[in-house]
Amino acid sequence: MFGARLRQAFVACIRRSALSLVSIICLSGVTFHVGWAVAQAQSDTVRQPRVVIIIDDIGNSYEQGLAAVNLPGPVTYAVLPFSAHGKELATIAHQRGKELMLHAPMSNTHHFRLGPGALTDALGEQEFKRVLNRSLDDIPFAIGLNNHMGSLLTQKEEPMRWVMQVAKKRNLFFVDSRTTAKSIAWEVARATGVPTFKRDIFLDHQQTREFLQSQFFKAIRIARQYGQAIMIGHPYPITTEFLAEAIPVLDEAGVQLVSVSALLMMQHEQRRFAQTQHSECDSTEGYHCQGNE
Repeated sequence: MFGARLRQAFVACIRRSALSLVSIICLSGVTFHVGWAVAQAQSDTVRQPRVVIIIDDIGNSYEQGLAAVNLPGPVTYAVLPFSAHGKELATIAHQRGKELMLHAPMSNTHHFRLGPGALTDALGEQEFKRVLNRSLDDIPFAIGLNNHMGSLLTQKEEPMRWVMQVAKKRNLFFVDSRTTAKSIAWEVARATGVPTFKRDIFLDHQQTREFLQSQFFKAIRIARQYGQAIMIGHPYPITTEFLAEAIPVLDEAGVQLVSVSALLMMQHEQRRFAQTQHSECDSTEGYHCQGNE
């Protein structure tokens, strides 16, 4: 747990509206050098920035998965189909009021092994949809899905259209994990009428506390500028330990943690309001309206 001094410093890290190569003491008591600036013009227009935290790869390890499920607040969990502990952890998460997604394995450019429920461009439409539906049936209480790996498949329009057709039929949302900058999954979801978001930040592809802090603050910066940010992490012990300390401080710092479905509902309401104001660009889509990736 934070000492009072470290907690105050961490809140200051989140609240501060302009940073440039300053040293701030955060979380672990070590000096953390922030090498970027937080723009303040747009943040003044955001009433309360919102962040989504998705934890991928739930199901292979019960101990790590349970530690992730025990995180405070409306964290969202993406569960691997047919994994050793996926169903049990999904049930526990649901009982605790958490939101669940299918973490759908999709073919990648590195030819990494995908495991059960793999979706590849070698499958015809009927078999592709059968595999996806079976995977969705395996995860109790799933109300959405995102891609596990998928740097190859998410570049291909036809299989992405099949994914979205299944999602639309089952009233699911889709989060594009964006494991490649060439992904078109988000665009296909929007064209198909499937509620969708893109991942903004990966938290822990380097598993150090300093890197986690850096990525976390980048997500906060995006949320302060554009109203929202979606970050994805994994049930690594260092990630769950960091988030167990960081999440309780968000509200104190004026940042709201929400689930994917809650953010979708807020986006829908803001879009309706924006339309009544004849806005040219929905404020909830401001990040993308600015042409940023």
